[in-house]
Amino acid sequence: MELKKHVIDFVEKHTEIHGEFNGNVYHQKRDGELEKYAYDPVSNYERTPLVIRGEWIRKYAARVSNPHEAGYAEIARKLYYYTPFILPVGEQKFMAETGFYVRDTGFYELRWEGMPAGIMQKLSPRSNVKLSFTVESELFLQIYYENELYCERSFIIENGDLDALYDNWLAGHYEEILGLAKPEYVSLKTYRRGLRSRRNWFIALEGKCIKEVMFTRKELSYKDDKKQRPWIYHRKSYDHASNSQTIYFCEKMREIGENWQLLSEEEKENWKAESEILWQEKGRKLNAPRVTGFNLYTRDYFRSE
Repeated sequence: MELKKHVIDFVEKHTEIHGEFNGNVYHQKRDGELEKYAYDPVSNYERTPLVIRGEWIRKYAARVSNPHEAGYAEIARKLYYYTPFILPVGEQKFMAETGFYVRDTGFYELRWEGMPAGIMQKLSPRSNVKLSFTVESELFLQIYYENELYCERSFIIENGDLDALYDNWLAGHYEEILGLAKPEYVSLKTYRRGLRSRRNWFIALEGKCIKEVMFTRKELSYKDDKKQRPWIYHRKSYDHASNSQTIYFCEKMREIGENWQLLSEEEKENWKAESEILWQEKGRKLNAPRVTGFNLYTRDYFRSE
């Protein structure tokens, strides 16, 4: 539904808009200038080998934590760094900033393990690096910058079902990766989409409105230890009924509920007692809601999958 002009004028007057709003894209350029242009949605999403890799990494990272909890970022960083690129035979294009963690423009040397020479290549974060794989094999690439080892990348070249290959590899190496050192690379700056208030009273706008939810992010109130104007986000109420993850979750919850009912009363009381101990130790300090025995049972059930 298209918004009325006075509503658009109000939002544009009192906030900085970043992202899509009412059919237009609001974007801040590097020089700070705000630009506005018509939104022409064209989906470029393809389930490429690199997309499949990211899906499986996020799926395994979520087994321990989620993006809104402390610890998730470190687990995800380890998985992204240490998980090999499992690819079919053929050509693959990598963006330097995500594939090889390039943050500064300069000359980087790419050395394949076992080869007596490397390839010097000038890369910037947005450079595309094309690699061609001709046979099924396992390869290891070291990248040097300013005569020092910058990062290491491993590749498994195999024609087959990539979902099964990634699942099998991560299942066998998941615990090992969690025990490895945290990779030392600077994370990318995130381009945030939402509204940024020009008025202090705007922080009071929070909660559900018709079919949308307005909310602020307290952890983004400071930048470089300095107070900044708050970001206000909104999300729509989507129908997730046909989403594959939603279907999987609902099936598992039904399975968990049935197994819970098969437990004896003594076993249920043990889960309840364990959840109470957990809340007394951690929940009260964090001012978190109580965890029931069924909650704890559900968490451990998913972890054991």
